[in-house]
Order: sequence, then C-alpha cells, then structure tokens
Amino acid sequence: MTDFKLAENKDLYKEFLDYYKPRVSIRGFSVIKYLGHSVITWFDEKDLLMQHITIQDALDFRKSLFDKTGNEKLSIGSICNYIKMGRKIFRYLIKFDKVITNPFLDVKYPRIPDNISKNVLNEIQMNRLLDRISEFDTPNTMNEKLDKYRLHVLCVLLYATGIRIAEAANLLPEDINVKNRNLIIRNGKGGKSRIAYLTGYAADVLDSYMRRGRKRLLERGWRKHSERLFGADNETLAKTINKGLSLVCKKLKMPVITCHGFRHSLGTHLLRAGCDLRHIQLILGHDKLNSTQRYTRVDRRELRNIIDRYHPRKTAQLRACI
Repeated sequence: MTDFKLAENKDLYKEFLDYYKPRVSIRGFSVIKYLGHSVITWFDEKDLLMQHITIQDALDFRKSLFDKTGNEKLSIGSICNYIKMGRKIFRYLIKFDKVITNPFLDVKYPRIPDNISKNVLNEIQMNRLLDRISEFDTPNTMNEKLDKYRLHVLCVLLYATGIRIAEAANLLPEDINVKNRNLIIRNGKGGKSRIAYLTGYAADVLDSYMRRGRKRLLERGWRKHSERLFGADNETLAKTINKGLSLVCKKLKMPVITCHGFRHSLGTHLLRAGCDLRHIQLILGHDKLNSTQRYTRVDRRELRNIIDRYHPRKTAQLRACI
C-alpha cells in the first residue's frame, strides 16, 4: 500500500487501525485495513485532511466509485462497502471528538438489485460438476491427482455446508467432528462463530482427507499454514479452487462458478426442495432473515413453469367448445 502525503491522514489511519484491531476478527480487521486505506488515500491524494471533509467531498468520493471503468469497475456491493467504511471512519472521529458531524451520513447507498447472484448452478449442473470433480484419480501424474483431489474435497465441503471459502481456509483439524457430522466456524463473517453441519457423504470425504489425503498434500507444499486444515490462507485457497472450477466448468460447457457459487446454489436448492426459510438461515449462518429471503426471488421466466407444475387446476379437463 502506498503511503499518505499528509502526515495527519497517516496518523489517523494508524490510530483508526489500532482502535479496531482488538475489537474485530482477523478477517474483519483485514477488510478494515484495506478499505480504510483506500478511502483515506482518495482524499489524501486531493490534499484533503479527513477532519476537514465536507458533504460535497463525500459525495464526490461516491461519484468516483461509479466512474471506475474496465478492470477497476466496482460492483454495487463493493460501492456500498466503501461508503460503509467512510461512515465507520467518521464514527471513530466523532467518538474521539475529532469532528462534530459525519458527512457520509448524507451519502446514499446505491440500490442493490433484487435478483440473486448469477454465480449459481441448477441441481442438474451441480451434480454434473461434482461427479466430474470426484474423478480425481484419472490424471496421469501424482501432482495432477493431488490437485484434483483437493478440488474435490473443497467443493464437497462448500456445497454440503454453504460455508464461505474464507471460513474453510481458517478451519483447523480439531474443528471437524466427522462422527457428529459438524464443524466449528470460528470468527466467521462479523466475527461470529457458529456450527455448520455435514452431509453423510461430506463427513466421509473429510474423514478420509484427514486420515490420509491431508498429509500427502501438506508434504507436497503449502506448509506456511500447516496448522490449518487445508494448509493455505484465504487468498491462496480461493485462487486455486476458482482456477480449478473454471477449467472443469468450461470442459463441461456449463456456466463458470466460483467458490461462493456453492453457497448461493445451496441456498437456492434447499428452498426449491421445500426447506423452511429459517432452517436455511441457520444453515448459511445469516444474522437476518432478509439475507436469506433473496433466495425466494424467482426469475420471472420461471413463473410459467412453476404455475404449470403447482397450480391445483393444472390437470382440469378441457370441455369442447359449444
């Protein structure tokens, strides 16, 4: 990360991080560190001290988020996160009497689209994908087999539990209880811990991995985080799995999904199978039911098929015209 031009902004950033570090999870702190630096840097490059930011300055910052193009173009969710960080920084400044008001309170969040992420496979596609990934013993070299095996284990885990890839990366071997078919998520999103549950098949896959496969993978590399279940940090694990998923999806000529696509797909599939919305909320670890309700937003193109399938009069006999 680049340094700041203004010493006051540099000091503010350091004090801001020192304040939040003991108050949030490791993952939460890394987000605060990155987004906080990005927000303060934008104003610093314009020779503006954070304590002197006006409402207009904050509005100009919001506009700059929408003006990004090409590879830098931000999603609506990312834009919301930057605005949230601006508000957080000024809440900190107000708390310690460095400013009186929060100019970011007048910066409106963009409207988040109602549709669910396109990072989803239907049930048939998911089965095809998992079946192909389970064929990890077909490559010629041992390195290729181990790569495929790791992809198989992670994908089974992600789809069985709906946990995030960052949560999977932070798992320790002692967090897994294959006998009771559950695992402990420590410091998940928002710094909260919870229990996630395994299917019988996923429990068997993890049991085999911990007894035999994990040792072979760690011997081959990824020793930097050898205390973790998968021996890698979030960024490395996500990049590796997403690359593997891209290759397999393209070979199967189906939409390419990422690690997070398993979470979205699971929520959608559970709902279609008749699972209660509050059960899905607990399975996915959503704090609020509103987060889970996105899976109820059905594509309008599906409505005709749904009405044909479920309407009580779908089999009514047509009478001849008079």
